[in-house]
Order: sequence, then C-alpha cells, then structure tokens
Amino acid sequence: MPPTNKRQFYRQFALRMDGGVPSSLDLASRSVEMIAATENPVRVYDWDRGWIHEILLMSGLELPENRQVPLQDTHSRYDTSTTIGSFREMRIEGDKCVGRALFADVPSVEDVWVKVRDGHITDCSVGWVALAEPIWVPEATTMEIEGRSFTGPIQVVTKWKIKENSICPIGADESAKARAEEGDQPPSNKNAHNQKDKLMDAKLRAYLERRGLPKDATDPEAEEFMARMDEAPAGAKVPGNPPAGKTAPVVQSRSVEEVLQEERDRTFEINTMCRQFGCETMADQLIKDGTDISGARKLVMDEIAKTPPEGQGGFGHRAPIVGTDDREKFRDAAQGAILMRAGIHQETPAPGADELAGRSLVGVCRMLLERGGESGAGRPLEVVGRALTSTDMPTVLGATANLSLMAGYESDSETWDQWCDTGSVSDFKIHTAARASEVDDLDEIPESEEYSYSDRSEKKEQYAIATYGKIFAITRQALINDDLGALTDVPFQHGEAAKRKIGDVAYAVLIANSVMGDNVALFHASSHKNIMGNASIGESSMAEGIKMMRQMKDMNGKRRLNLRAQYVIAPTSLEGSSEVFFASEKYVDADTSATRNNIYSGNRFTRIYEPRLDDYSDKVWFMAGPKGKTVKVFFLDGIQAPYLEMQKGWSVDGVEHKVRIDAGAKAMDWRALLRNQGQ
Repeated sequence: MPPTNKRQFYRQFALRMDGGVPSSLDLASRSVEMIAATENPVRVYDWDRGWIHEILLMSGLELPENRQVPLQDTHSRYDTSTTIGSFREMRIEGDKCVGRALFADVPSVEDVWVKVRDGHITDCSVGWVALAEPIWVPEATTMEIEGRSFTGPIQVVTKWKIKENSICPIGADESAKARAEEGDQPPSNKNAHNQKDKLMDAKLRAYLERRGLPKDATDPEAEEFMARMDEAPAGAKVPGNPPAGKTAPVVQSRSVEEVLQEERDRTFEINTMCRQFGCETMADQLIKDGTDISGARKLVMDEIAKTPPEGQGGFGHRAPIVGTDDREKFRDAAQGAILMRAGIHQETPAPGADELAGRSLVGVCRMLLERGGESGAGRPLEVVGRALTSTDMPTVLGATANLSLMAGYESDSETWDQWCDTGSVSDFKIHTAARASEVDDLDEIPESEEYSYSDRSEKKEQYAIATYGKIFAITRQALINDDLGALTDVPFQHGEAAKRKIGDVAYAVLIANSVMGDNVALFHASSHKNIMGNASIGESSMAEGIKMMRQMKDMNGKRRLNLRAQYVIAPTSLEGSSEVFFASEKYVDADTSATRNNIYSGNRFTRIYEPRLDDYSDKVWFMAGPKGKTVKVFFLDGIQAPYLEMQKGWSVDGVEHKVRIDAGAKAMDWRALLRNQGQ
C-alpha cells in the first residue's frame, strides 16, 4: 500500500573522522567514502504518537539505477547553487548503505570541501521518502517483518528510497561515519559525548540561534532557552542562562515539531503581510533576523507610512487599504494549494498557495485551528473533526470542489451546442412559445383601392425544465488519508456528468420523436413531410435532403421558406463511410471511373457524429437547418453551469455536496429538421 503522503524525511548521520581525516579520503578526486544510512533506531516525531523510534530496513532501500543522488548543502534544494557534488557508488553492505561523496571542483564548493577534508565538518544527513506505509509495532508486541522480529514500540519502514545526501553541521547516528580502508572504526568516547550533546534538529537549532541562542550552546542549554521563549513577552529578548548558583525557572517545554511549526507559521505570516502591503523586499530580512509577527507588523507599518501613494495626501499619510481580510486570504491560499497539488490549472494562484502546497490536508486543518486560536495538536482524526466544525475548512473544501466541478463541466466534450440554440426560463412551470406564420406577399394597390391585412395564423409549442442532480461526500477519512482525489477528482467527474446530462436532454428530442404543438410527431412523413427515404449519406440522399428543406412551406402553405441545410447529424457508426464521401473531390459511389466534382465535399456541411445516436440506431441520420429553427435547450435563469450546495455531513462524517443543474429541451419547429432511416 503506497504511503498517503510522500513527504521527504531526513535522517542525520555523523561523518566520523579517523585521526582527523578519514583514510578513505581521496584528494585527487575530491571524494570521501561514507556510510549514508544504517538500520540503527532513530528518534523521530510522529503526529499520532509523539516521539517514537524508527528503523529503515536496508532490504527495502530502492537504489537509483545509476547509483547516484545529489550531494546538497544542508538539504537546501531551491536552486542548483546548493548542489555541492554527488553521492555515488551507492550500495548496501549488511545493515548499512555505503557510497562515495564527490565534491564539485568549483569555487563555491571549496569552502565546504576544505572543512570536510580538514575534519571541521563531520556530519551528513540523507533525505528520503517512504514508498510504502511504515509498519507500527505497538508496545510489548513482537512482530515478524521481512523475516525478522521487532519488539515495540517501534516503527519499521519497509520500502524507501534516498532522494539526496547532505553535508550538514549536526548529525545524529553514531554508527554512521566516514569509512577507513582497514574497516569501520568506532568513535572515541570524546566524540560520542559531543555527539550526544548535539542531537537537536538542525532547522530548530538555526531558528533558536536567530532568537539569541549562543552557537556553542549544548542541546540541554538550547532546550532551556526554548523553554524561556515561552515565558518572554512577544518581541522581548529571551533571557540568557541564569547566573552561577541560581536555577532557571521550571517551565513546560514545547516539542521540536511545535517550535518548527511556529517558525513555519511566522515565515508564512511575514511573507503574506509583506506582499499585501507592497514590502516584499523586507520579508527576507525580517525572517532572517528572527523578528516575531508583532515586531514585523510594526516595522512594515512604519515603512509604508514613510512614502504615501502618488497623489494621495501629504507626508506621513497613506490612503486606507481596502481588500479581503487575513482570514479570506489564508482561505484562498489553502484552496489554491489544494488545487496546485491536485494538478488543476489556475490562471493566477492565490498569494501564499505555493507555500502551503507542501502541506497535507491534515496540516492545513492544523493551521486553520491555530489561526482561529485553537490548538492544532492531537490525532489526525480529532484534528480534522474539529476543523470541520469550528474553522473555514468546510468553506475551503466547498470552494475547491466547486472549481473542480466547473473544470469537469467545461472539459467534457459535447456536440449538442454545435447545432442547438439556447434559451432561459425563470421557473419550472410549463411555458408556451408562440410561433406566428409569415406575412403574405405585398399586393399591388390600384388607384382608389384599399389596402388589406395579411392573413396570419399562430402555432404554439410548450416546454418545461427539470432538475437533475446527485450527492457526494468528502469524508474525514479522505482528509486524514490526504486523498486529493476525493477533493478534486470526484467533483470533476460530477461536472462531466452534468455536461453529459444536457447532451442527453438535447438528443432525446431527436430520438423520442415527441409530439409537437399540432399534436403530430416531430418527424412525420405526410403531415410534416420531413422524413427522407432510406439511404446512406451520399450524393442522392444529400440532394434529396437539400431539396426537401428548401421547399418547406410556411404555416399557411402559401410560400416556400427556402431553408438551408447546415448540419449532418449521424451516429458514429457512419462516420467512416460518411467522411470518405465528404472528403472525396470526385464522385466514386458506384462508378469508380466517374470524374464529376463532388459539390458536397469540403466544409459545406458541419458534420456531427454523436454516440448517443448509436444507442438508438446505427443507421438513422439527420439533417438540420439554422440554429433557432430546430431544437432549443432551456436553462433556469440562463445559467448553463451546475450549482453546488454544501452542508455538514449527516449520514457521513465529513461534508456533503449536492450538485444540480436545471434544464430542458424542445423542438421549436419541424421544418428545419429531417430524418433518414438509412440502409
């Protein structure tokens, strides 16, 4: 079973040096052999269970075909300048993944290479993704996995692959190290002690250092510093370590993930605020300096007060900014991120969408809760449940579903709108359309004679629309599983279904041969004279159809209407033979030596091949005249798109959506419609 969310994880290892430098160091090739990963249990954070131990099975490591991945600088992968070389010759040796790190021979990499060569940088970290759902072994339980026994609590990753390897300042696995040619040497006690003191996540430590943590602080000192951050007022400097002989106050320390989440939220808020007020150039510096949200807001307000907009007041004055509030902006960004992840095209994604695109649906729920003043912690099932009842998550889901619905409606290929006209009605009652006859020809009026009125008659056609719809749900399970298909694919398919239904309604008029206003069927040989003979599409049948339509008379039977046939509508079964005829410049029906020009070739007629007609008959075909004189498709208030309603799920845990479209179709006249039974 594939993992529900292929996020990239990191596993840190110590690049241990033997006597200052590893004996596997090769100065000529600027490379060193290293152990990139081992099966040692590593402590990681899990949203469901908190801190747990995890094992990566080497039997499940999927190596790239070329046995090579990029070598990065501390997992930075925003541009090619952060690629410092490559990790090659990857192979599995027992419970280790081994390879050789080659450093690029370019000036920008020289600094890192020298520090590794001289033993100043000793650690590396692999970035990896799970290819299958990890297996959780509960506490006091022994489970056999891949022929080996594991006793819980522990998480076992059975299928995974390495995306990149990084040189970084902090490592975690004491068993992974640079290799010596004579064999793997264990670290010295001093190195082991130092390693134990520096296990904190690299990103967390960098964040704390920006907030004032000394760079040489040990992990216990860093954790005390992080705890004091909770006690310090917003924007205030975090107090340092207590004087000798005094003890720091005991406070509740936050988890690493909570602090990292706070940093991600701070970055997002600053970027959003700076974009909103046109101060994008300030964002990077505010983030780098560790400025909190309150301090950043004050600095941004001070900046925009310096320069008024052109033509707007004097010094120090700025016209008020009117627009959507932060809540709406975040809602739009979350919606754009979901569409971006699902691969649905957006003309202009909302600001911030790209920053949220890396988050799972549960992660978005957590952010919405936190922005609403609630805790985002807890098991995914609980988090999603609270987000669906107390945040804007239902609105985000509804807007996403609506855009997906419309994308499906607009993408589906239908043919009815090529030859049918459209109209609008305001309700579901039976409507009547009056059709007046043509006026008589003008009379010659001799001197002293009176003018006369035309003798006109009127016919009526009645029609009505109906509602067509379905219900679908987006469940809590879909959000927890990060199932983007439930959010986008299902609404998209309902949009396609709505478009198909309009086609069904339009073509049903031809197929059903319903009664017209004169109580005669639409196609009738004697009364309406619009049924041709039994023939396939060819010279004779086309000539017959053209003649019949042009010789149709008005209601009073006084004059010819001279209607011009414009469309040939046929089942797909006839497409092959018909297109041969229309593409032939010479007649080749029965006489293959004929040289007469085919006057019906080219684009004189619009040909429409509709599979719905195959279900009725694979031989019957139709000819139609101008739009407005044949079938008309009506929509409620002229809205030619499906409508989506949303409510909190009652029969399911989640959100229910109802999609509907209101439409109907009617033949408004029979004179511009002909049917041929085919042969």
